[in-house]
Amino acid sequence: MNPLNFEVMSDTELLAYIRQHPEDKQAFYVYVDRKRAASPQAVPMTVDDALSELEERIRNQK
Repeated sequence: MNPLNFEVMSDTELLAYIRQHPEDKQAFYVYVDRKRAASPQAVPMTVDDALSELEERIRNQK
């Protein structure tokens, strides 16, 4: 099995992967880091808050 390289995935691909593998924290952290870098005015939050927010957004998109 080849390890996934999240750094080369597009945001869309990475988000799709996270939706299918919500237990993969490494993928989640890469995604959050990207979004944080893309939005310098973002409000800081804890990891638990970020996980809750992402889970809520995923639920709302189904």
